[in-house]
Amino acid sequence: MASTDSLYFDPPRARNLISLKTAAALIEVDPRTIKNWIKSGDLQGFRMKGRMWRVDHEELLALARPVVPEHSDGAA
Repeated sequence: MASTDSLYFDPPRARNLISLKTAAALIEVDPRTIKNWIKSGDLQGFRMKGRMWRVDHEELLALARPVVPEHSDGAA
């Protein structure tokens, strides 16, 4: 799992950490989806006090940013 021990992240960044439940609600997915993104390495997770996980708010929003489709000539 891509995780960082709570002793190794820089303090200014700590203000941007949110719980998995909050992260999931923010982008309207199940909290297990957030956990799966951490496991796959798509999103960095921070373990706090044992079992509590947090993710960076900005990193989450960057991952969940909408994709703008490329213009096509109408062919499917």
